[in-house]
Amino acid sequence: MDMQIDSNRIRSEREKRAWSQEQLAEVAGVALRTIQRVETTGACAYETAKAIAAVFEVDVSQLRPAIATNPRVSRRAWYLSAAAAASLLVTIGAFLTRDAVASEISLAVTLSLNGTELGKHQLVTDEGQDSEIRLEGQAKVILSSAINADGSVAVSLRVYEFANQQFALVSTPKLLVRDNDEATVNVTSAQGNVFRIAVKPHKV
Repeated sequence: MDMQIDSNRIRSEREKRAWSQEQLAEVAGVALRTIQRVETTGACAYETAKAIAAVFEVDVSQLRPAIATNPRVSRRAWYLSAAAAASLLVTIGAFLTRDAVASEISLAVTLSLNGTELGKHQLVTDEGQDSEIRLEGQAKVILSSAINADGSVAVSLRVYEFANQQFALVSTPKLLVRDNDEATVNVTSAQGNVFRIAVKPHKV
């Protein structure tokens, strides 16, 4: 049975260690897809939460979302009106319906800098969700993909370069590529560095 943990805490602990999602998945012994889901929704199995807590050297209870309490708040604040409850149920129903039909997309990504390959990455994400590749001190790429009516895959990228002790946005290119085909894009930063990103999508 799934439990709820603080997705922001997980992301913060990971970034404090300058880890990518892939690195966290590896040291925790779970799938990359699991880490992506945890950082997006906060939902995971107890064993997954236990593994992540062990990596961060904290108790599982410390990963649960904090519940703010204020004794001065009127009891009425703890209850939803019938109209608000109905609206909430409709919103949840719409979200669950969208989630049920959302497609998973696998992205094989190769990142190169000035002609030198920095690495190959395999991402699995829900359609429309962001996935991140981070190479500390060098570059960061955030990808989001969507399936078009004709079956082609639209991939949106945000390419960042590490400069002046922080990541600076270089470009936001978009690719349109057929399933299982590869498309590439080259972007040049203000520092004169040329980033080449090759993306090969596969609908899971």
